[in-house]
Amino acid sequence: MDLIDVIERNNLRIDSHTLAEDYGTEHFCFLLYSLVKMQRPKNVVELGCGYGCVSTIIGQALKENNKGKLWCIDNQSDWSDLKEELKKLNESYSSYDDYFNYLITKFNLKNFLEYKNFNIDFDLPNIFYIEEPIDILFFDAHDSGPKGCVQLLSFYLSKMSAYSDIFIDKASTINYSFLTLEYIINNLQRGKIPQILLSRKTKEEVNYLQNFVTKSKFTLIHLCESSENKFNQQQNSTAWIKIEPLDIFIGNGVKNYI
Repeated sequence: MDLIDVIERNNLRIDSHTLAEDYGTEHFCFLLYSLVKMQRPKNVVELGCGYGCVSTIIGQALKENNKGKLWCIDNQSDWSDLKEELKKLNESYSSYDDYFNYLITKFNLKNFLEYKNFNIDFDLPNIFYIEEPIDILFFDAHDSGPKGCVQLLSFYLSKMSAYSDIFIDKASTINYSFLTLEYIINNLQRGKIPQILLSRKTKEEVNYLQNFVTKSKFTLIHLCESSENKFNQQQNSTAWIKIEPLDIFIGNGVKNYI
């Protein structure tokens, strides 16, 4: 199985749209594929998986790199709807776990992709994390409003690697989320951390985050899609926060020419 096989799976049609179009990732998934190929990350986390279209294409990129792992996290809240839609493709699965195991086996992704049934709740001490720094984080499992953006950054910012990317689904076209992220990143760029990101943190965690912020460069990019020929009009943007060390030259093993 190769990239063409993954794309063909994502392009299977249910009624008037494809699997990838249902969650609006039909184009965005290729950006993530390219970034994984270029940056060769070690740890990728996807919060919210849907049909697994993004999951399988990232997993394929990791497999081609022969490096890294994707953690697919979903609480299965959409499974009852997904299950009925998949029946239109003459596919029947006993559970969401069964469905994801099918995808992992079909595309030979066992060494590069792991699915976990996990309910993300930032108001409780019930948040998925791994012990190693995260290189790419794609957030599509919770509220993308201002509160959700703040909660995500409050928990995960200190868990990102020196060169890393955070993608927040829909945040750029939710006006208050747009303004919230602009405010937060503007302050982080000046080495300042809004107090709300420091809540419920120990002194050691605050010190670590302050050190991380002062040594890092933050760039906020709003990726917005044209409505032309777009099936899911509400899934039309992604806020991209790019993190890299604050330095004169680009590092991370990249050759620089003087």
